[in-house]
Amino acid sequence: MKQLYSGALTVLTLSFFSLSSSAQTGGTYTAIQAGNWHTPVGPGIWQSAEPPQGCNNCKIVLNVEGTINVNLSNNSEVLIGGTGNTTVLSIGNSGASNFASSFSIIMSNDGTTNKIELANGSALVNASGAGTFDGLLTSFTSGSTITYFKQVGTAPSGFVNNSIESNGPASYGTTLVGAANLNSQGTLPIILASFSAVVDNNSVNLAWATDLEINSDHFTVESSTNAGATWNTVGTVPAAGNSAAVLNYSFTDNRPASGTSEYRLELVDRNGNTAFSSVKAVRIGSVGAVSVYPNPASDYINITLGGDAVSSNIRLVNLAGQVLMEKNVTNARGTTVPLTVSSLPSGNYLVVITGSDGSKQVSKVLITK
Repeated sequence: MKQLYSGALTVLTLSFFSLSSSAQTGGTYTAIQAGNWHTPVGPGIWQSAEPPQGCNNCKIVLNVEGTINVNLSNNSEVLIGGTGNTTVLSIGNSGASNFASSFSIIMSNDGTTNKIELANGSALVNASGAGTFDGLLTSFTSGSTITYFKQVGTAPSGFVNNSIESNGPASYGTTLVGAANLNSQGTLPIILASFSAVVDNNSVNLAWATDLEINSDHFTVESSTNAGATWNTVGTVPAAGNSAAVLNYSFTDNRPASGTSEYRLELVDRNGNTAFSSVKAVRIGSVGAVSVYPNPASDYINITLGGDAVSSNIRLVNLAGQVLMEKNVTNARGTTVPLTVSSLPSGNYLVVITGSDGSKQVSKVLITK
């Protein structure tokens, strides 16, 4: 395997240009020998000249192991491998506190298709030792704000300028094996912070939050009753468009199917690009309908359980999420469970019923004095 460095040498010891430097246009740059990506004098590993850091409408061909800091724009491409030899793009820890000094390939989402191609199964990107600002990334520019989404590398995964906005893992983890393609239009500039689906009296309440949105258009809520073989649209929710603050969204499916259903979100931006959330599963029927009465209540509430659950867990929860009362019930179907609430202050509370199969029902109750 050809190597860029050997022995105890560090991954890369060099000075980087600022990402704000003027981009040069065009050209094909081919690495023809092992060595450092950048050398202060001469072409170094390159056939003729080193690629500019702002690589505009260019092609970079790597058949050696190396580390790079370059911003791709206007239909630029990095091709890793292709000669039949094992080619590893190794991305180490720069120790940088910003992207201008990092070990990274950044694909600009500028309306063109900038891409990184691993030509065959002998091509590998290894970023397991990379630092916070190192890796393969996609960037989106809106005014003076640049948003970065890490495709390959270590956590965190999302940034606004040089500030961390999402601590999740990179989209493809710390390594990527060919044949594979990454491109600047393959990831939406939307960071989804959370997504949940909860049964509430035979409806399904979906809630999600975003850490960051740039050019977002809407969310499509989809459900499946056959383990994801097919998906049906149950509703759409408009998105904010642009936001660097946490935003909360919700949607209620008032006509869910009986049995187990799966839900997911399709995230759509204004350019028509799409991505999907994780999948959440719920079950309608095991817990069944729950009756909570009287409502409003002052001294006590009765909870009558329906469905076919073998056992159920009943919790009375305040709006801060604190569990105030809890009971476990066996042979739950048709059982009525009383709870004394005379000592609780006036306000809104939640009765959460969890069946033996994990399905849930949530009912609201008002306590007055």
